[in-house]
Amino acid sequence: MTYNKQWEVGWQRDRARGIKRYVDAEPTREKLQSFIDASVPLRTLSRATGISDTGISNIVAGRNSRVQRSTAERVDRLKFADIYSQAEGMVPRVGAVRRVEALLALGHNHAAIAAAGARDTSMLLYSPGELITAGRWQQVRDAYDKLSMTPGDSPLTRQRAESRGLAPPLAWDEADIDDPAEKPHHQVPAGESNVVDIVAVQRAITRQLPDTNLTKAERLEVVRAMASIGASDHEISLHTGVSDRTVLRDRMEFGIESRWGITPSAAHWDLMEARGATRRSDSAGRDAERKSITPTPTLDQQHGIAR
Repeated sequence: MTYNKQWEVGWQRDRARGIKRYVDAEPTREKLQSFIDASVPLRTLSRATGISDTGISNIVAGRNSRVQRSTAERVDRLKFADIYSQAEGMVPRVGAVRRVEALLALGHNHAAIAAAGARDTSMLLYSPGELITAGRWQQVRDAYDKLSMTPGDSPLTRQRAESRGLAPPLAWDEADIDDPAEKPHHQVPAGESNVVDIVAVQRAITRQLPDTNLTKAERLEVVRAMASIGASDHEISLHTGVSDRTVLRDRMEFGIESRWGITPSAAHWDLMEARGATRRSDSAGRDAERKSITPTPTLDQQHGIAR
């Protein structure tokens, strides 16, 4: 074990003052787990906290009953803003999606958002996966900051967003918009909810699980997304649990154009499903690998983790 004079001096000082150097790891474990549950990658979480990947894995797995007080305090102060302030790496996409949807609700179409610095936002809304690059998130945030206090020029975009139940900027607090657990602060009319569950839409598109419990608003999002990339009505029906005729009726009622035969379709969706299965398999493998990692004394010393 490498001798660390600074650590030793600090430990002696805290001991003389009656300050416990180590504290219960459970609150720290719960806080870290909440970020992992929100799809924050382990490497991103490591950069934001200053704790190694291995150290975080050991805490979350419950292999350490105590952590250094300074580590516990640092994790306790961690907010989603700290996650997204990283200059590189991957971050959850939910906040970027919410910002784009909020701008659509204001009447800013995708062309206007692109002119503000965030290009291809229509693809962002429906692309598979839960992560985007930190740079991509920053582009969307900057465009949102430019446009979120100004009504857009497209009444049609605003009407479509309203029919889809998209939350406008005033429905979000800046501290909450990137938190997957938060909900928009706006009222939904009585009857069937028009609020769209982004996660449910993504699951239906990628066919991670058969989903027949979509609301009509969510089903329309799936129809709109898949039709725009060339899926046939039959293919869309396999993702939404309704008949081909229902998909056709949805498209006719809401003016959703089909691009079937114009762009690749069946092979694209089969590949997307395979990639989703691969990601789940890889994730399970990484979880198993992390459980087998044993921390070294040097990591314990460096990151303030005690058994």
